[in-house]
Amino acid sequence: MADLTDIIQQVKRANDIVDVVGSYLELRQKGTSHWARCPFHGEKTASFCVSRNLQIYKCFGCGVSGDVVKFVQEYESLTFMEALEKLAKRANIKLPETAREHQDKDYNERKKKQDVYFQIMRETAVFYYKNYYADRGKIARDYVEGRGFSADTVKKFGIGYSPDMDSLVDYLIGKGFSLDDCAKCGVLQRRSSNGQYFDALSRRLIIPIFNMQGKVIAFGGRGITDDVIEYGKYKNTSDTPIFSKQNNLFAINIAKEQKQQTALPNIVIVEGYMDVIAMYQAGFKRAVASMGTSLTQNQANWLSRLTDTVYICYDGDAAGQKATIRGMDILDKAGLEVKVMSVPERLDPDEYIKKYGAEAFEKLIEKALPLPDYKLQLLDKSFDIKSANAAKRNDALQKYVKGALIMLRQLDDVRQTQYVAEVSRKTGFSQEYILRKLRTDFQDEPTETTVSSTQSSPEIQAKYFVAACVLCNESYAVLREKPLCDTVFLSNLYDYLLKCYEQGEKPSADMLYTVCPDATDGEYDAIIGVDLSAGRKKQNEQYFNECLQIIQNEELLLKRRQLREKLDSLQGDSPEYFETLNELAEVSGKITKN
Repeated sequence: MADLTDIIQQVKRANDIVDVVGSYLELRQKGTSHWARCPFHGEKTASFCVSRNLQIYKCFGCGVSGDVVKFVQEYESLTFMEALEKLAKRANIKLPETAREHQDKDYNERKKKQDVYFQIMRETAVFYYKNYYADRGKIARDYVEGRGFSADTVKKFGIGYSPDMDSLVDYLIGKGFSLDDCAKCGVLQRRSSNGQYFDALSRRLIIPIFNMQGKVIAFGGRGITDDVIEYGKYKNTSDTPIFSKQNNLFAINIAKEQKQQTALPNIVIVEGYMDVIAMYQAGFKRAVASMGTSLTQNQANWLSRLTDTVYICYDGDAAGQKATIRGMDILDKAGLEVKVMSVPERLDPDEYIKKYGAEAFEKLIEKALPLPDYKLQLLDKSFDIKSANAAKRNDALQKYVKGALIMLRQLDDVRQTQYVAEVSRKTGFSQEYILRKLRTDFQDEPTETTVSSTQSSPEIQAKYFVAACVLCNESYAVLREKPLCDTVFLSNLYDYLLKCYEQGEKPSADMLYTVCPDATDGEYDAIIGVDLSAGRKKQNEQYFNECLQIIQNEELLLKRRQLREKLDSLQGDSPEYFETLNELAEVSGKITKN
């Protein structure tokens, strides 16, 4: 039976990294490499490089790197084994059951429990969906039809109905599930008074929430009768081992589907489930909802993997819009172009579409403001800098400029220049004055700094360079023995390289992440960051030989130290003393002077 390393190598060889990454990101070829905006940090220019020759990726912005398995693992938020299984399935490779034995001892138990939770969620969704079409679901069907949703839309979103508190409990018991597991994944709750389990979403319209992989992970319940709405119009599953509101977006799975069909020009973020469904019904299949929480960095990262432009669509309540500014700033910092839509008459998007139609809503998208313009618009509404009263005007100008400076400070250099001119036009202050205020008003505030790592010793640098040359199969790079290795990373890497030599195989650069799975980004970068371009071959060959000498010197110096320590323990007139002394002289003669 092949070991796990062999299995991983087989899966990698069957999944070209450019093809796999290209199914997630829009790649553009430049020279021998492919480039995209990094999906793991915010950026507006493409610094994420994918190499078909080396079968690895590297972001020159944030420093992340990896092979095809690591990319899928990080992008899809999967465990290593889940990512490997996904790629194996893609290549029609059946993984042996013994492959899982190589995972940590808790993996199987965690995976088994997670699978049970997903089964419970799926069966619960089926239960709700069937009840929607049952006789007792007529009230839900009437409500949905009244909102103009078609049967196809109901099916797409898996809309269902919870008839009462007890039916779901009986159904899940009948399916053989533990009620404790049902409570842990959020579909049931337990009364503290008598310990009885019940469906907390009873008599509500049910909206399943799916993750990026299309699995049900939670539910939202919408009250459709006054007696239920009295306890809250919306009620949602609380956070569970498979669901976190801060890490998910409603309908992100549908946006991903659209992305896989064609490039997404933008995604529209709305406040509620019904808004997303109404927009889908009207033909907008790229809307998501943040499920009642302010936008988070994790959500921004998900969105940046699907598009480069987002529209924020909330109602016309300015106070409510102000509360979302922080979330918009998070999206902006994630490298997304943020535009803000305003829906008139304080209508929700679905209400506006129902009243005025899809074409009118499309015009709202066309009129959306870039985030800096939107912030200036809020300042315009908050501070009357055109007031006829001089005292009020001066007070408003002071507050307006302060708010504008905060906005300007968050922009990159190009946009800052553009909006300094706009603030100058609005306030009458010169651009020079605004720039001076921008520098002086915030000069004492702390700024982010980058801590540089200490320089490695010449010996460590030499070992990294030699390993990089051998790993990438440079013609001049020959490895005869394992050097002294001060770190687990180098030890594992050299073991792999020598194993390849012993088996008559060429090393593969993408195996770096398999044989050294727990390395730091800095350790990876010290290998893949070596410039082995054709134009540097002569210099690199010369430096490679110098590195071999440095490595040999280190070993000789260690040997000399050991021999000196041995001499100190021997009698000066013994034969062994003179043998050791001669050996010491021989070793010392081989040491080169730097």
